[in-house]
Amino acid sequence: MRPWLCVLLAACGDNHQLPDAAVHDVTIVDVGPDADPLRPLTLAGTGLCTNAECTTFSPDVFEYKPRFELWSDSATKRRWIYLPPGTQIDTSDMDYWKFPVGTKIWKEFTRDTTRVETRYIVKTMPDDNVFGAWYMVSYQWNAANNDTTLVDTAGVENANGTQHDIPSRQNCRDCHEELRSKVLGFGAIQLDYNSTLLDLEDLITMNKLSAPPTGGTAGARFPLPGTALDQAALGYMHANCASCHNPTANNFFHTPTDMRLRVDSTLGAVTTTPAYTTLVDRTGMTYIHDDLMTYTILISRANTDDSILIRRMQSTNKMKHMPQRGTEMTDPTGFQAIHDWIDSL
Repeated sequence: MRPWLCVLLAACGDNHQLPDAAVHDVTIVDVGPDADPLRPLTLAGTGLCTNAECTTFSPDVFEYKPRFELWSDSATKRRWIYLPPGTQIDTSDMDYWKFPVGTKIWKEFTRDTTRVETRYIVKTMPDDNVFGAWYMVSYQWNAANNDTTLVDTAGVENANGTQHDIPSRQNCRDCHEELRSKVLGFGAIQLDYNSTLLDLEDLITMNKLSAPPTGGTAGARFPLPGTALDQAALGYMHANCASCHNPTANNFFHTPTDMRLRVDSTLGAVTTTPAYTTLVDRTGMTYIHDDLMTYTILISRANTDDSILIRRMQSTNKMKHMPQRGTEMTDPTGFQAIHDWIDSL
């Protein structure tokens, strides 16, 4: 068992017991409501860290990394999650996890070696469909990197002398509210790999899933179909496109594309994945590229030059570029994966 697993297991009443003093340490750190749970003035007030510099972390907070990462214009990221003691994630729908009230998630952004911001979301109401069920806010790091400031309604452009923009609270909602579970990057597909950080197998061991998956092996319970190239392309779209391009998103009614991977039978073959069936050789809304050429096919099989997806990834126009939110640059690795995948079809 990983050493840090026993901390949460003990807090949840598992048979793995800690000494009384250690258990007491767990129960007094961030188990009750914060002084202001929605708007702590500093990152340390959210319960992530035990010091203002955020170099030491609360023992009941766990770091994780999704298998497929969201491109953020070359910024490197770290992520953590807190699940209230004694609670479970409702995984009765393995594709859309429902998190318990009190769940907290953080994501730290470092751009060009400068730590810029840490985003924080906390679940405050049980029904994810109620507006405000998840409260979202960001904290900007100071120049000395030893304290943070709450970024309120408006965001910050080119924060800390970098090209990184801190989003407004509305910008955060624009992405998260388009997916039914509201949480991006923490789910069955994204955690089903052997990680040195918190992964799917750890959550099963901790008894943190209400309906844990059965069968399969660690890191391969929901294997993706196809070759390594297929998996890289499908994973990239799942992480970078699917939060806005899925059946629960508002734009699905006029752009019915679905790039989200499922744990069901659609994983049986590349050609049955939602991304393939809704994109390949499908006619989309007429698109005029930066070069004033017109394109109509979302993914033209073996023809990257005529594929809207490629043209939108390449676009330098902020209103046309995809992914549209949170990025201004084309991801060279992701672009190459999509380009080569289309060529291989």
